[in-house]
Amino acid sequence: MVPTDGSFLPYEYKTTPQPTAKTNGRIFVLKFASSSQRHLFWLQSKPQGRNGDASHFSPRDRKIGDIVHRLLQGEEVNVTRELSAIRNNNDQDDEDETMEDIEGHGQEHHGGGSGGAGADATGGDVREEGEESREGGADGARA
Repeated sequence: MVPTDGSFLPYEYKTTPQPTAKTNGRIFVLKFASSSQRHLFWLQSKPQGRNGDASHFSPRDRKIGDIVHRLLQGEEVNVTRELSAIRNNNDQDDEDETMEDIEGHGQEHHGGGSGGAGADATGGDVREEGEESREGGADGARA
């Protein structure tokens, strides 16, 4: 994608030329200047609105959208600093678990590799695993 081709903006029913029904969540729209494509993104965390309005964008929601928009414009953004500058005034638990790497845990907590079970998962030599199925029919049975 070419910088400045995309924009990431909050979708608010009041801002459209012909207002539609109110949305049932906080939605951002990813639009491209080079095409008519639009992609919608629903925020998954609990809404911060005090009156229970599911479509209420908190200052933090708007800041996240602004950061993504600026990244799409090709700007260098320090995401950690930007998010720490905005504080939620709502102390309610949004039931969203914090990611470990954000909490300052190093790479030692992360398993690496190919996504498999690991070298010692079966106790055998990885080069011989599945050998029987590759030799199917060698003993006269059906493969």
